[in-house]
Amino acid sequence: MSQPSHDPSASSNVDARTVISLYHASLRYDESLALDDVSFRVDNGEFVFLVGPSGAGKSSVLRLIMMEEMPSSGEVVVGRFLSTRVRRRDIPHLRREVGVVFQDFRLLLDRSVEENVAFAQMVVGVRRSQIKKNVAQVLNWVGLYHKRKQLARTLSGGEQQRVAIARAIINRPKILLADEPTGNLDPEVSQEVIDLLFRINAAGTSVVMSTHDHLMVRQYGERIVSLDSGRLVGDVDRFRVRKSHSKRSVAERVVRTDEADAVRREVESWEHAILDSARARESSLSSDSEAGREGP
Repeated sequence: MSQPSHDPSASSNVDARTVISLYHASLRYDESLALDDVSFRVDNGEFVFLVGPSGAGKSSVLRLIMMEEMPSSGEVVVGRFLSTRVRRRDIPHLRREVGVVFQDFRLLLDRSVEENVAFAQMVVGVRRSQIKKNVAQVLNWVGLYHKRKQLARTLSGGEQQRVAIARAIINRPKILLADEPTGNLDPEVSQEVIDLLFRINAAGTSVVMSTHDHLMVRQYGERIVSLDSGRLVGDVDRFRVRKSHSKRSVAERVVRTDEADAVRREVESWEHAILDSARARESSLSSDSEAGREGP
């Protein structure tokens, strides 16, 4: 599927344009502080992992970006929408520019695959004839066209998540938010979902994916924004290579591969060091024992 290109009338430096900004954003629920003075931004075409343990505030950040919640203090800017100025009637326009994928899929289980995907276009008033074409195109792109007539409840978890992704991108959003999209999937299927998100990003869509799996995200070399107890505790960009919004560069793939290899080498080095240390202690104990038996 051809993914969305950005406004052709924009200037040539569109890649550097910030599409999401949080400025000293805090979010309070009654006496509970879900987010505390969080500031970061996401540029056009970036892929960002949002990591942290359960309760760190990852979902709260995504709700602020969707403007499902408004910050108690500070400001959130998503494209041309400012949390301090946005009107309730503007929110549906914002949601057309932001696709969302959830951990629990949130599909209509008694409806077919194509009906689930089509629903996202029906609510924004796309013509029925165009919906049919768009659904076929996006299902082919995620590899599920052959299952378009099946009920959603008959699909595997990985297939259901791919339907959810198809539904999220059919309106060609500029931003895709993925809230723990691999949380209910096994490692092999999780990798397929992440690869699909990378393909979407490579076509120009900014992607923010939340996860609690620190070790998993290290291998990809993408930017990592870390949260803990509602506060921003890290923003690591050291392995990421700048890329054009239309195509993921070979250099970037090499960086991700090199980082994964480096992690494996580091682990192997630790294992060898531990084994050598154990052997040295065993040899030392053996020598001391022999010396004790021989006596003075």
